Amino acid sequence: MSSARSGAYRTVAGFVVAPMMPALILAGVVLTAGGNSQTLGYAAFVGYISYPFALLVGLPSFLLMRRWGWNGLRAYALAGLILGLVFLALFAGLAGFDGEAANSAWLNLLANLVFLLPFVMICALASSIVFWLIARPDLHRTV
Repeated sequence: MSSARSGAYRTVAGFVVAPMMPALILAGVVLTAGGNSQTLGYAAFVGYISYPFALLVGLPSFLLMRRWGWNGLRAYALAGLILGLVFLALFAGLAGFDGEAANSAWLNLLANLVFLLPFVMICALASSIVFWLIARPDLHRTV
C-alpha cells in the first residue's frame, strides 16, 4: 500500500475516532460519579454534537494546517484548544441568538458555559491529540 494511501486512511480514521473522545470522556465521568444508564445517554448526545463540529470546523482547520505545514503535536494541541473556545463561542452565540442577552436563562447558560469550560477544553485537547496520533500529519510529505 502506498504511503499516500495509508496516510489518507489514517486521516479518515482520525476523523472517525477523534470526535468520539468527548463522549468517551463524559461517559467515564458519568460512570465514575455513579451515573446510571439515563445519565449515560448524555454521552451519546455529545457524539451528535462532536461529529458535525469535526466536519464543519475540524476538517477545514486540518486542511488549512496541512497547507501551512503546521503538522506537529504542539500545533494540533493548540488548534484543539482554540477550537474548544470556538465551540463554546458558537454554542453561546446560538443559544443567545434570539437577541435577548439580558434574559436570565441566557445568563444562566453563560454561567454554565464558564463552569463547563475546563471540560470542553479537556475534550477538545484530547480529540486533537488523538486525531494527531492516528493521522500523524507530520509523516505526510507534500511535494
